Amino acid sequence: MSGRSNGFAQVWQYRGLIGNFASRELKGRYKGSLLGSAWSLISPLATLLTYSIVFGFIMKFEPRVAGNGTLQSFPIYLFAALAVWNLFNSVALGSMGALLSAGPLLRKIYFPPFAPVLGSALAVLNQTAIEFGLLLAILLIVMNVGWSWLLLPVLLALWLAFSVGVGLILATINARFRDMTHIAGVLFGLLFYSAPIIYPVELVHGQYAAHPWLRAYDYNPITVFVEAFRNVVWDLRMPDLDHMIYMVVVSCTVLFVGWTYFQRRSADISEDL
Repeated sequence: MSGRSNGFAQVWQYRGLIGNFASRELKGRYKGSLLGSAWSLISPLATLLTYSIVFGFIMKFEPRVAGNGTLQSFPIYLFAALAVWNLFNSVALGSMGALLSAGPLLRKIYFPPFAPVLGSALAVLNQTAIEFGLLLAILLIVMNVGWSWLLLPVLLALWLAFSVGVGLILATINARFRDMTHIAGVLFGLLFYSAPIIYPVELVHGQYAAHPWLRAYDYNPITVFVEAFRNVVWDLRMPDLDHMIYMVVVSCTVLFVGWTYFQRRSADISEDL
């Protein structure tokens, strides 16, 4: 308990430095670009268009009917999950680059190595706010709105905690073994297709009778989170209670493990970098 309290106290103590790293990353992200911050909107929309054409138009994946009883748009259904995935992918993979780029500065002056990692995660939240803002605006226009939306900040906090925990573990390993960047790139490619992001979860559930081992799919944290977000913004209902408990336990556990591992290795990180 004291370790966790100490962790929260350290983060609060260096909140200004974490904010500076976030600000630096946001300023440098589109530096020299002609369209600048417009890319934060163009990039996810371009990805959404590509997946919509391939999986919605060509492969004809059909989403379940939304909570308002009429909406059945594959691009919107897809966008709800892509925004969730983008947060996890950017925070977890970005943590490795954030720590490496702070290496020269860490060798000159002292500051806690977690500052650039958390600063990077904070910068990703800016992109997440844009994507979810656009998603909710679209859902408002098509009249798919419900009280379940109030749970969205809670889900985002749990998902961010999970993502930061994974990012801290990856950043720590990558400081010593640079192959981790490439390994993580491959693993995250597999994780993307291991969850119902570009396809309806019902496609997998339909295979359970023939392949009972596939039920392990329901315990994939990414699957549980993606479906929970869709429950809230698409189905307009609360996630099941057992899924909520599962998400709280998994998020807190992964964040605790990631933070503890990172802090125990932090004394060696400056030398590794």
